[in-house]
Amino acid sequence: MAGAQYDKLHILLALKNEQAADSLKDVLMRQRVGSIIAVRDNRAALEQMQARAFNLIIIGEDFPTLGGVDFCRFLRLTNTPMAVAPIIFGLHEPDQKKVLQARDVGATKIAVMPFSGASLMKAIDAAVADPRAIVQCTAYNGPDRRVRQAPLPGGRERRHADPKLISDAIQRKILDSL
Repeated sequence: MAGAQYDKLHILLALKNEQAADSLKDVLMRQRVGSIIAVRDNRAALEQMQARAFNLIIIGEDFPTLGGVDFCRFLRLTNTPMAVAPIIFGLHEPDQKKVLQARDVGATKIAVMPFSGASLMKAIDAAVADPRAIVQCTAYNGPDRRVRQAPLPGGRERRHADPKLISDAIQRKILDSL
């Protein structure tokens, strides 16, 4: 992502560790990100989400009260522009179970914590540039996880109806209006 576009980002940092959040906020400010709000718990996050809209969210797995996984699931289920925003999910000790769990609740990108400035900017660039549509259905809300075009099993479509897809173009339109 070109540095000129960082000024369009409005980032919510949902991290338990205040020192880490301040450090990351400093890194983001040096990159000339539009706005950065750091919150320490779910109540503060909800207050900030009601006051302003964000087009990128960074969540730590140990986010207080609900936990990072449930907070990520909550964001994907809301009826706000933030439901389609890219979500970077930070894991301290990423094992297969935690990675799959974060993916299944709608994380766009998964990164190892603690973030370094370079790893955070790399994750932000990858999350913002990710062209996947957002799937909204009863079982899953989040980025389309299908990465390959395979033939249909048994030669026919087994779903009664396709899930609602929010295309990349519509997603960008929603996020650019923030």
